[in-house]
Amino acid sequence: MRAALAAALILLGCGGTQTVPAATLGERQFSNAALSTSPFNAFSCSTCHQVAKSPAARNDPGFNLYDVVHRQTWWGGYETTLLDAINYCMTEFMGGRALAADSDNARELYEYLAANSADPSAPALPLTVVKNVTGLTNLTGDTAHGKDVYDRSCRRCHGDPHTGNGRLTSKASIIPEDTQRVFPGIARQVAVEKVRHGKFFNIGGIMPLYPAESISDQEIADVITYLGF
Repeated sequence: MRAALAAALILLGCGGTQTVPAATLGERQFSNAALSTSPFNAFSCSTCHQVAKSPAARNDPGFNLYDVVHRQTWWGGYETTLLDAINYCMTEFMGGRALAADSDNARELYEYLAANSADPSAPALPLTVVKNVTGLTNLTGDTAHGKDVYDRSCRRCHGDPHTGNGRLTSKASIIPEDTQRVFPGIARQVAVEKVRHGKFFNIGGIMPLYPAESISDQEIADVITYLGF
């Protein structure tokens, strides 16, 4: 009993409670799907982005956000404030409400990103949407490399090929079977279209697009060869 009381007094200090730094709270928010107000959302910021000086070997649709605070524009120049860039993801992919500038969530996310933005001259990054998509039939895919690309790019959302085991959400397609079933005869073209355009260009769904900077045509050809499209 005395030990428990002593521990409580140490925790309280001089009549106050310990405060968790806003940057630490922001880091937690970054990996928490509950940041979105949508009960159907399974994405967190960390699903599509890393924040690391030496990022892990992932093919993310979203850029590494290390040094993001000092960029002049975001989303390839389409957004001119960091909060607008964050809110684009919040509303388009995570299905929630935009964060208010004076909200705790917005402040905590900013503090986390600011703590990982050491370079005041960090440049804006290009984001190239590949608009004219083909089935990439002119490229020969490599199965072994395709498995590696799938593991780095697709598995965390879609889970294991053919079964979907470990997928992020039941809304994520089981590939290639779901695509082949819904789009017989053109599944390969649809798969490439989905990677390149995500939910956009009247395609629908919630998948983000992969710009040219994130994945190459050859890597896509390798993945669809590995999957058997």
